[in-house]
Amino acid sequence: MSVGTITSDSSVAVRVIRGQMLGTIEESFIGRLKPGSTFSFAGLTLELVRVRDMTAYVRRAKKLNGVVPQWMGGRMPLSSQLAKVVRRKLSEARRGEISGPEMRAAAPVLRVQELWSHLPEPDELLIERVPMREGTHHFIFPFAGRLVHEGLAALVAYRVSRLFPASIAVTLNDYGFGLLSGKTWALEEAGWAKIFSKENLLDDLLACLNSAELARRQFREIARIAGLIFQGYPGQGKSTRQLQASSGLFYDVFKQYDPQNLLLEQANREVMERQLELSRLGETLTDVVKMKIVQREIPRLTPLSFPLWASFVQANVTSESWSERVKRMALQLESVMREDTKN
Repeated sequence: MSVGTITSDSSVAVRVIRGQMLGTIEESFIGRLKPGSTFSFAGLTLELVRVRDMTAYVRRAKKLNGVVPQWMGGRMPLSSQLAKVVRRKLSEARRGEISGPEMRAAAPVLRVQELWSHLPEPDELLIERVPMREGTHHFIFPFAGRLVHEGLAALVAYRVSRLFPASIAVTLNDYGFGLLSGKTWALEEAGWAKIFSKENLLDDLLACLNSAELARRQFREIARIAGLIFQGYPGQGKSTRQLQASSGLFYDVFKQYDPQNLLLEQANREVMERQLELSRLGETLTDVVKMKIVQREIPRLTPLSFPLWASFVQANVTSESWSERVKRMALQLESVMREDTKN
């Protein structure tokens, strides 16, 4: 359930307690999780036990759902301005105003989206509810960009779980985010308005994200620039693991004996603004609360929700079975689409 970037993102080894190493995962993702949080990795659902010296120690989780990792290499997030243009283009497509080669190429897919569900106007928030064999999916489309959706998805999942106690898995892209739960739940428009409220925003974000661990890792870069840690001689630089261990000692000492230290304050401030996009997240919530919520309960995936569903599947199965299942689902949807467009 997750934002932004750590200044120098590194890989963290994922190792089963008293077991084998499963691979590496990005520090910016694992740093957001708390001990006890579950995430999907290497086709398994894992529970985080602890993170120490650039190694994440995990165990097999009893829960079936976990957070879906988001990789920095696949991110090119929408800016606020571009997100507004995307919304405007969707509105134009709904009215039949198709201009430019890109929109003409996307026109058939957009027609299917409108036929099966809805193409949202700039002042509308589309929520699709799709029951499937793995559970009930809620796909929510604020069109605010990937970085905002990371914080927003974590916040919404946390608030929903307080109303309907259940394990909720999250995935996201530039257009929206998805929530998957094994339990069936639904909210009316008034309920969604409370979920998207700015009330207690900072407290809820700190509760659902591991802000202390994020600050500790952000402090590594601050300590390096401030000259607190020795980075090694030319040609013999220290590893990220060694730098993290050294900066972690400074962080713990400052936290215990000098909690008002300006470097600690800077680390917390950078986490709030860089990692959590707090100011932009607040603006997005302000806009969403004013929107008309359009809910659709539909029997199948739509063009907007299909990529989010594929991310869920990819995190929980091997790559071969994932590609086979996604291909099979795509063929099924294309078959239904051809029949519906003929009619």
